[in-house]
Amino acid sequence: MVALVGVLTAACDDGGEGATADASPLGRRDAGSRDAGGGAEDAGDADGGSAAEDGGTDTDGGTFDAGTDAGRAPDGGIELPPLPDPLGALPMHEAAEHDRFQTRDSCTSCHSSDGTALTDDDGRDVSMSTLWRASMMSFAGRDPYFLAAFSHEIEEHPAAAEVIEATCTRCHSPAGHEGLRPSGAHISFEDLTTGTDPVDHVARDGVTCTACHQIDPANLGTPESFSGGWVIDDSRRIYGPHNDPFQTNMINSTGYTPVYSMHMRDSAQCATCHTLFTQALDDSGAVVGPTFPEQTPFLEWRNSDYRIDGDELGPRAASCQSCHVPTVDEDGDPIRAPISTRPGWLGSRSPIGRHVFVGANAYMLDVIADQRAWIGTPVSEAEIRDRADLTERNLRTAAALEVETHREDGALVIDVEVENLTGHKLPTAYPSRRAWLQVEVLDAGGAVLWASGRTDASGALVDQAGRRLDWADALLPHLDEITREDQVQVYESVMGDASGAPTSVLLAATQYVKDDRLLPHGWEADDEDAEWTAPVGVEGDDDFVAGSDEVTYRLPALPGAARVRVRFLYQSVPPAAVEGLRDHPTPATARFVDMTTTRPPAPELLAEAEESL
Repeated sequence: MVALVGVLTAACDDGGEGATADASPLGRRDAGSRDAGGGAEDAGDADGGSAAEDGGTDTDGGTFDAGTDAGRAPDGGIELPPLPDPLGALPMHEAAEHDRFQTRDSCTSCHSSDGTALTDDDGRDVSMSTLWRASMMSFAGRDPYFLAAFSHEIEEHPAAAEVIEATCTRCHSPAGHEGLRPSGAHISFEDLTTGTDPVDHVARDGVTCTACHQIDPANLGTPESFSGGWVIDDSRRIYGPHNDPFQTNMINSTGYTPVYSMHMRDSAQCATCHTLFTQALDDSGAVVGPTFPEQTPFLEWRNSDYRIDGDELGPRAASCQSCHVPTVDEDGDPIRAPISTRPGWLGSRSPIGRHVFVGANAYMLDVIADQRAWIGTPVSEAEIRDRADLTERNLRTAAALEVETHREDGALVIDVEVENLTGHKLPTAYPSRRAWLQVEVLDAGGAVLWASGRTDASGALVDQAGRRLDWADALLPHLDEITREDQVQVYESVMGDASGAPTSVLLAATQYVKDDRLLPHGWEADDEDAEWTAPVGVEGDDDFVAGSDEVTYRLPALPGAARVRVRFLYQSVPPAAVEGLRDHPTPATARFVDMTTTRPPAPELLAEAEESL
């Protein structure tokens, strides 16, 4: 197994009258304000702004500063050091060429919609360049969360700074990384955030066209291909899923040769960066930890009913691209159109993948839309908000809920079953992500009589009195039965260090101390990939099975109870994930703290259900 060091950070109505803490799970769509307990919050200035005055709420009704001041957070939170001056704005995007790579601009000149080429039957733009540019793949080299985590790992392990830089940029800035690799150089954090040479502009173009489409199929799907083990040779071949491509125009205009290969539709292509293994380092930068599976969506998929293994198809067979780069339009109809505006006589082709790369990061897209000037992108705010909307709609296809209630010896018993409808764990990928069940019992007027899974204005989990439950150093156990309002069933992966303590430092992680993310349908404990994808901390919960989990809520008699409302909620960047970056603050973490204080991570809705009593 290849093990490399790196970081890859590659996704309702109100809470009801009578709720002590704000249980509102949405409010994300308004770019300038957010419904958080009834108050509006300033979205900040274009270059990232300053931290909002109040970063969170304590249990006595006061506030604590989540911005630049040191001090102990309320209710036992970790003591946070002061933040330095925030990182300055990134250089604006520029067209550039270096070595075998070019920014997306060279592709845009032909692979854009003109009303005929790259247009679906209803006249909608399905061009690669237009759809890709508002995706998290496009922003991979500019993502402020990635830059914060990247700088944090360097600050934690300064002796390994060059190894960390070379490894992180391998997947987040592949064209810049590979362009420098033959010379023995690499893209540094400073290059990525301040550099203005052509290679720096190419690096900030994220998972750009000329990087992804030059990946050779030779080693795909093997352990050697994981952790950024993709291979790009010197042939300047651009792979695509179309037989006998017309080559002359691309050769003359860009120097690339289009070549047919169906590996661009193979999940193993995505696996090169979305299967990442790391190892813990000591203070000298030496490797001291075992191989740690930072993220394994491909292995989860391969051990599921969604797998495609040559001619062997799982009962729900679908590749990564089937969902994330679909070849059907928004109505579900196959897309067939000319794939280029030049030459004008090109006939229609299929398949054409919509390069939307929808995933689970609507929150970060909204942060990026808020901070366009700081990010340095020419992509319009409207485009990025539209992609956030599409991502939110995608999230609402990820899970299903079933709720049943009955009385037992005077108690109200609520059985909640949550089903994973994705082809991997839910949530998957970078281990900051979490989903949880919010269960509320309401009276006939809609007032909340009892609730588990409440959130406050900062997006943190709180009990009925508003006390914080999920500090960065906390470990919320997997639960099969819940009887109190301060108990919450949270589906998440929590990294642990060699002592078994929770850690937010990737290069201190040696194990998961909790991983109860929902397994995909068809997951098997005796599969070859189970070693890296097995759950942790669910022992004794017999109804935590492949594809679903059931949780029982056993409550006292609640006079006036009229209905039960259940929501399955999600955050890609919980407040504790931001707090975990503050133990060794950097200018990049300071900037990200500002951004998340300006726009707290309101929970996203995955599914909801109600049951009358």
